[in-house]
Amino acid sequence: MGITLQRSSLLVLVAAVTAAFILLLADLLLAVFWAAVLAILFHGLYRRLMPLLLAKPSLAAAAVLLIVAAGVVAPVLLLGWAVAREASLFYAAVEQGEFDPSAPLKTIVAWLPWVKDWLETLGLSLEQMRAGLVSASANAGRFAATGLAAAGQGVLKLVLQLALMLYLLFFFLRDGEKLVALLVRVLPLGDEREYQLFAQFATVSRISVTSTVVIGVVQGGLGGVTLALLGVGSPVLLGVLMGVLSIVPAVGPAMVWAPAAVWLFASGAWVQGLVLVAVGTLVVGLADNILRPILVGRRASLPDYVVLLATLGGLSVFGFSGLVIGPVLAALFFVSWRLFEEEFSPAETGAEP
Repeated sequence: MGITLQRSSLLVLVAAVTAAFILLLADLLLAVFWAAVLAILFHGLYRRLMPLLLAKPSLAAAAVLLIVAAGVVAPVLLLGWAVAREASLFYAAVEQGEFDPSAPLKTIVAWLPWVKDWLETLGLSLEQMRAGLVSASANAGRFAATGLAAAGQGVLKLVLQLALMLYLLFFFLRDGEKLVALLVRVLPLGDEREYQLFAQFATVSRISVTSTVVIGVVQGGLGGVTLALLGVGSPVLLGVLMGVLSIVPAVGPAMVWAPAAVWLFASGAWVQGLVLVAVGTLVVGLADNILRPILVGRRASLPDYVVLLATLGGLSVFGFSGLVIGPVLAALFFVSWRLFEEEFSPAETGAEP
């Protein structure tokens, strides 16, 4: 009885202290998560560099750290700065009246006078639609300004998170295998199950980054460059938006370039509009169909609709980090229930069905 009470008390103590420790690190967990994901992605490079750097783990980890800082972190920060700049310019144009969102509507009515009568039959006046467009643009600009202000206030926090992520990445690369072995040794789930969970985490992390992020970068990059060449305003901002919306199958980037094409047509830029439709359909749209089978192949163990739901849920809860966290949590959810089924199914327990 005494031994059982001691063991129960120890379990309660460990659970309570662990929960308190996680709560203490709550604001830093995203940095820990991304350090783990980057360590998984660049572990192969780390292993290849080891023989070239005298088999010194610290040297290999430091080399990979420099590559990640220069090739991943720096471009992301530059892209964020460019997006913030374009959002700020858009807000200024809306506030100063330099941007007239009703201009295409005026052009359409000038070309097709019957549109005005048709709108009136629907109970809509041209003036109301103009006012609505101006109000929507002002709200979008206000939203962008609010986001920029919040981002400006969180610059120090972002810098600290990035520094912590890079610091942890060094140790995760150098000591990753030892850390995994330690977790397997102390967790009470059974070694085989724990290795399954860690393997699933690694697999889904790779798939999420290589598919979601790479496809988003390709589609957003192609769309942004096309918009810039065609003279459409805020190409970086719209390109990033296309990259984020690439998580929506088939129609994601089209939710950005299609309205931009309509705008060009309504503004009288027929050639640019046709070029945008052609590039959006034949290049941006097909990039997903070409890249996803190459990047994902047969490794994905989750249905597409589950990945979409998990990604959207992750975005709403964790922000951009949810692009990876959502699918990872979904995969761990399914793997956990599969392990539960294997452990407690009638065939395993010997109970009658």
